[in-house]
Amino acid sequence: MAWAKGKKEKYPSYADFSLQTKGKAYGPVYLFIGTEDFLIDECIRSIIGDLLTPDAKSFNLDMLDGEKVNTKDALSHAAAYPVMSERRVVVVKDFDAMAGSEGARSALSDYIQKPLETTCLILAAEKPDFRTKPFNELKKKGVVFEFAPFYDDRIPGWIESRCGSFGKSIDTEACRLLHSYVGNSLRVLSNELEKLSIYIAERKRITADDIVHVVGVTRGNSIFDLQNALGHGDLQKALTIVQRMMESGESPQGMIVMLTRYFTVLWKIRELRMQGSSDNTIAGEIKISPYFLKDYIEASQNYSPGRLETIFIALLQADIDLKSSSLDPLECMTLMIYTCVRPEERRERSFA
Repeated sequence: MAWAKGKKEKYPSYADFSLQTKGKAYGPVYLFIGTEDFLIDECIRSIIGDLLTPDAKSFNLDMLDGEKVNTKDALSHAAAYPVMSERRVVVVKDFDAMAGSEGARSALSDYIQKPLETTCLILAAEKPDFRTKPFNELKKKGVVFEFAPFYDDRIPGWIESRCGSFGKSIDTEACRLLHSYVGNSLRVLSNELEKLSIYIAERKRITADDIVHVVGVTRGNSIFDLQNALGHGDLQKALTIVQRMMESGESPQGMIVMLTRYFTVLWKIRELRMQGSSDNTIAGEIKISPYFLKDYIEASQNYSPGRLETIFIALLQADIDLKSSSLDPLECMTLMIYTCVRPEERRERSFA
């Protein structure tokens, strides 16, 4: 699970939790922190599935909302003994909301010091304060696991791994198309991959055409395709893609955000290559998957620092015009595309 560990995590991650609990030897207390709630839910489902049979869930599983339940009730669930089962599971979402008052922190701290071994208490908190109880005690016990959002470079590997869980594989182009259309939401990506696995039935490999039919993206007219056309200096293709994207309802402001990010990556690649950095170092620095690095490197060679500076100015101007000008959005985007590929023609069109 190379995708599962990134530089952003301060605490052990999803991958560490999976390794520690491989033998289904779960401890009495865990604290899951971070905003990647899809992976948190995956771990919670795994714990429940490993510790409780379907029949035992009705007696031994409590799913609590920290904003609605008080500390006393939550701890009474945790202190209860299992019924016709070796373990019980208590999950408290939004735990940081429940642990607000001094009395609540003190009661929770007392339980955490001496937890009931037959209970697996799972606490989920987005941004806990580790200077206070019981979070500082949980930290000392080494039961804290962090689930941070993924950088772009980790998504393709996760998509491949997720396909494997459905007994499928995926083409590189299909992976790229799905990522560019859906973004970095693991929950949405998982839902789309589940639909794709059903759609291809007995086939084992997901293709770009499958993405087109199932996800709904028009092949050849995604933001990735626009970036690729600009990277290779293909003016007519870029103009065609922009027009089709806008006709399908894509936001021009969203395109500008993504293009600004794209050209920023090209700028960074030029700087790193001038410093003699290796491809692996570049991929790590700019958070781009090695799957796609070659395309970015090739594109960066087509843009000098001077041209990139001109492009950033054009992107900023396009953003300003879209927000404050009566200029037609398509015309605004067209002028911006000309600046990216053929700035001399953009000037001619401006004075036409």
